Amino acid sequence: MNWSTQVRHLMTRDPVSVDVNDAPSRLRDILTENPFHHLPVLDGGKLVGVVSSVDLAKVSLGAWVHDTETEAAWLDRQFTVSTVMTWEPECVREGDTVLRAAEVLAGGGFHALPVLDEGGALVGMLTSTDLLRWMVQNR
Repeated sequence: MNWSTQVRHLMTRDPVSVDVNDAPSRLRDILTENPFHHLPVLDGGKLVGVVSSVDLAKVSLGAWVHDTETEAAWLDRQFTVSTVMTWEPECVREGDTVLRAAEVLAGGGFHALPVLDEGGALVGMLTSTDLLRWMVQNR
């Protein structure tokens, strides 16, 4: 296993992202309709945070209300993306090593890292699942 492999070889490129001004119900819809659990949050094209399905579940009425329209209206009235997301998330660069990414993931209470290019633009996401898949394939 080559721990000096660069993050760019494991990450998901061009991840789906949301804007800090989007409605929380939009986050819910994206996370419900897709197989991923983390969304980078942008403001004017710049990464400012990450929101996860767990973050959204903490404020959702989904366990009690089975009417999606009612839940969406309540979410949008009570919250904003900025109140449910994690601001200034830990990040890695696409040229960082897999070892560096593993160290960052092991040190935090999160399972996804935004990946930035050398100019600071979002170019991907790396999850703990991506890292585990790489470890199994390269054992």
